[in-house]
Amino acid sequence: MRVRLKPNILFLLIDGLRADKCHGNKKTSVTPCIDSLIENGVYFNQAICSGPVTATSLSSLFTGLYASEAVILNNEIFTMNPKCKNYVQHLKEIGYTTYAFVPKAEEIWEQGWVFEDNVYKYPYTDTLFNGNGKLIIEKLKKNSLKEPWFYYMHFYDLYETTNFEIDGAGSKELSDKKYGDNKYERVLSAMDVWIGKILENVDLNNTLVVLTADHATQRGDYDSNLENFASYCQNIRTSWEPNSISKSVASVKKVPKILQPMKKLISKSYSKRRRSIIKDRIQPEIEKIENEDLTPYYKRLKKSAAIIIFETFDDRFRIPLCFSGYGIKSKHIISDQVRSIDIFPTIMDIINSPDIRNIHGRSLFPYLVGEKMNEVPALMESIPSSTLAYTMNYVGIRTSEYKYFRDRNKTTKNIHLYDLVKDPLEERNLADELPDVVQKMENKLTETQGQKFSDYEKSNELSDDEAQNIEKELRKLGYIN
Repeated sequence: MRVRLKPNILFLLIDGLRADKCHGNKKTSVTPCIDSLIENGVYFNQAICSGPVTATSLSSLFTGLYASEAVILNNEIFTMNPKCKNYVQHLKEIGYTTYAFVPKAEEIWEQGWVFEDNVYKYPYTDTLFNGNGKLIIEKLKKNSLKEPWFYYMHFYDLYETTNFEIDGAGSKELSDKKYGDNKYERVLSAMDVWIGKILENVDLNNTLVVLTADHATQRGDYDSNLENFASYCQNIRTSWEPNSISKSVASVKKVPKILQPMKKLISKSYSKRRRSIIKDRIQPEIEKIENEDLTPYYKRLKKSAAIIIFETFDDRFRIPLCFSGYGIKSKHIISDQVRSIDIFPTIMDIINSPDIRNIHGRSLFPYLVGEKMNEVPALMESIPSSTLAYTMNYVGIRTSEYKYFRDRNKTTKNIHLYDLVKDPLEERNLADELPDVVQKMENKLTETQGQKFSDYEKSNELSDDEAQNIEKELRKLGYIN
C-alpha cells in the first residue's frame, strides 16, 4: 500500500519539443540533465499529443479530453470549452497552491481557463538564457511557494530558433556543432543547462517532476537553408498584418457586446485577406516544392516551412513524456503508445488522490510499477472544427503499428495510411495498397470519435457502494473527518 503524502509537482513543458530530439540514438543535442530525469524515471517514447497547436493541445492535456471536446472555435480564436473542468482546478480543490510561468499569449492564457492566479507571464522573446531562468530560480530559492504546490513552467525557447542566436544569449560555447546538428538542437542543449539549475533547487524526494511538450514541430530538422526559406515565407505571411495575432486577439476581446456583430465582420475580413495572401504569394512556393528532387519527408518539411500546414504526421504529434522524482521507484523506458490526455490521470494516481472525473484519458500508473497495459488508439486532430486559412483540417487515429488520417469532413478525401514499424518517417502512403487496413482504422476512428464526454459521464457514474468505499478510504487516509 502506498503511503499517503502530498508531494509537490513540477510540470516542465518545452513548447515544440520532439520525442526524437529528446531521447534515443538519433539525438544529437547534448542534454545531460534531461537524460538524468529520463534515466532515473519512467520515460514513454511513444507519447502522442491531441493536436499540433498549443491552445488545442493544452486544453486537451489539462482536461484529459479529446481536443474536439476540450476546445471551441470562436471567430477563429481557440478557447477552452467552458463545460470542461481542468485539472488545475481539481488540484486546487484537494489542497494544492498552483503556480505558472508562461509566455504571454492572450489567445491561450488570458482566457482564465488554466490559472486564475500565481501566474508570471513573460514576452515571447524572453528565454531561459536572458533572464527567465534566473527569475524561476529566485522564486524557488525564496521558499515562498506554499506547499503542497503545483508549478507549471512553459518554455518557449525552441520556438525562437529561427531568429534566436545562442551567442547573443550568453551561451556562446553551446553554439558549436558538437552540441547539435542544427540551431534547434543547440538551443535545446543550452536549455538543458538551465533545466539542470532549476532541478538543483527542487527536492526530488518530495517533488514529482513531469517533463513533456504540448506538441512537436518540424523545426527539429531545419537546416540553415530551410530556416532561411521559413523566414522568407514568414515575412510574406506577416508583412501585411498591422499587429501581431496576439495583439489583435487581445483588442478584439475588448469589443463591447453591442458591437459583437462588427467583431465577426472584422474576423471574416481578416480571414479573407489572409487566404488571399496565401493563395497569391505562398501557394506558388508550395507548388515549386513538388517539382524539386527531394525525399517525401523533406518535401513535407519545406511545405511546413512555407506555410503552417497542420497534418497529423509524427513530426507534430509525437512528444516526450517522463515521470521522475517522487513516487517513481522503477526506472525504465516504455515503448507502448500512450497519450497526452493520460498525463494528469497518472499524476492523480501517483499522488494517490481519487480521480473520479469523466474523461477520455486514463492513468498510466500500472506502467510505473512495471505492469503491462492494453494499448488504446490515439485520436489526432489537426485543428478541431477549424476554418483557418493556413491549416489542413484532418482527423486520424494512431496505433503502435499504423497511422491513418483523412479529411475531417469527407471520409474519402486525402486518405493516408502509414506502416509506422517499417516506415517511421511516414514517407509511403499505403492507403491504396491496403484497403482492408484502411477500413479497420476507419472503424477504430469512428468508435473513438463516438466516445463523447457524455458517454463517459454515464459510464463512470459511481454506484452507492463505490461511493461509500471511496469515502471510507478518504477517512482512513485523513482527508475527511
